[in-house]
Amino acid sequence: MKKIKDNLLAFAKKRFKLILILVLLLGAVLFFLNNGKKDEAKLTFVSPEKKDIVSSITISGRVDAKEKARLRFAAGGKVVYLGAKEGDTVKKWQTIATIDRAALQKQLQQNLNLYMKERYDFENVQDDIKDQVLDTKENRAVAKDQYDLNNQVLNVEIQSIAIQNTTLAAPFAGVLTVSPTSVAGVQLLPSDYFEVVNPETLIFRAAIDEIDLHKISLGQESKILLDAYDEEEIATSVSYISYVSNESSSGTVFLLEFPLNQTDMSKYRLGMNGDAIIKLAEKKDVLTIPLDVISERDDKVYVKVKADNKEGFVEKEIEIGLESDDEVEVLTGLSEADLVLLPE
Repeated sequence: MKKIKDNLLAFAKKRFKLILILVLLLGAVLFFLNNGKKDEAKLTFVSPEKKDIVSSITISGRVDAKEKARLRFAAGGKVVYLGAKEGDTVKKWQTIATIDRAALQKQLQQNLNLYMKERYDFENVQDDIKDQVLDTKENRAVAKDQYDLNNQVLNVEIQSIAIQNTTLAAPFAGVLTVSPTSVAGVQLLPSDYFEVVNPETLIFRAAIDEIDLHKISLGQESKILLDAYDEEEIATSVSYISYVSNESSSGTVFLLEFPLNQTDMSKYRLGMNGDAIIKLAEKKDVLTIPLDVISERDDKVYVKVKADNKEGFVEKEIEIGLESDDEVEVLTGLSEADLVLLPE
């Protein structure tokens, strides 16, 4: 026994590298076999289902209003009356603000005086040349005098318009959303403005890429999801498609509008961001599979289905129809009895 044991030890020492390699190879084979069984166990299959499917397109936009007006005074002035403050509801033709007319009236009087002076000078010249034959230079001087007189008439008319516009009134019923002041006695610049918005004309305005424009038509059923109220859907439809394109960072786009009927101005605000989901097509009770199980190659569509021998899977060509965000309609190639491999 001792001799046999010694011989085995001697053989092991001489063949140590060979034995180590055989052990490693055996371990690798066992590892891959076990791993293969685990991978096979991880395979998940689903059956095609019959259900309704909706194809849609989603575009981003923001809340706006069809009736929105910015009101400015023709000339700056001191506010002597303030009929509404920012956030107030106003009626149609309600006075929003009035500026002081005194300075404008004085300016008008000055312009009238200059006009009369220019007119008398013009008439004196006309009396002097009434019976004279004028040369070209003199005719030009007379024409210049006429232009000076006409300009003074325009100055008087412009100042008269400014006086008539010392009062701003709401052109429609709505909400005063912007006001440059909350108190009277403030000096306003011609650039300062008041803004009135009619909350009953709230819309969602969004831009669609020109390559998708052919899919859109007036009256198309849609829904709005605002970022501020992401769990609330607002049912609406396409009410307007612009005839003129706009340029954006993504290329040429066209504006679409969606009315926000029966909305509350205290809840929905101008400038709110969100998405418009436009329904393009819908089919009911059709065979569907998850969109992520299909693969496309050489203009053909394939899925992996469980093999007939119940081991592994095989690739199968199918024909698809309508697509939603996460599902696709199967026209041919599959039945409810098939089992389709889900991606890992």
